[in-house]
Amino acid sequence: MQFYPPEISERFSSPKNVGISERANAVGMSGSFICGSFVRLSLRIENEAKEIQAAAFQTNGCGFMIAAAEVLTESLKGRKLTELHGLEPDELQRRIFEELTEFPADRRQCSDLVLEGLKDALTNYRVRRIEEFQGEKALICTCFAVSEEMVANCIKENSFATVGEVTDHCRAGGGCGSCQMMIQELIDSHRTLDE
Repeated sequence: MQFYPPEISERFSSPKNVGISERANAVGMSGSFICGSFVRLSLRIENEAKEIQAAAFQTNGCGFMIAAAEVLTESLKGRKLTELHGLEPDELQRRIFEELTEFPADRRQCSDLVLEGLKDALTNYRVRRIEEFQGEKALICTCFAVSEEMVANCIKENSFATVGEVTDHCRAGGGCGSCQMMIQELIDSHRTLDE
């Protein structure tokens, strides 16, 4: 008798992406107070093409978490940051649930933790890229090398009210999505100045 549903058991018993990505330049982690488990994701992202070349995970979690991490890391390989559409978690969550057909609702936290780990890894990548940036202007979007000044001018000149409008105009926020919060802050500060 199997403890896990077949699709979960298959991923749990022979994961391919366990460990640390060699030459990882994006590492993220997430943990749960509910069950005490954690997941750590490591990605190797090619800087010029903004493509995820390798993805791996480490966890002390259950079979559901291992299976979710396996599906996510497998689906990330070869994808460009721009294909992540600003990190729409529903799309990634749907991918996990489609692959692992019998994923119980009470185990959703396992896939949520994996997605939080991914978000943290992409934030880590963004921070590293900003630290490497040698330009004179502050860099907001590392995926497309869009400066804070460019985003602020874009908002001011076009009276943009949403991050989506900014992304459509200058691509900032359209890659990994980790800069979307800062773009929103620039929109909010511009609104405050207008009032």
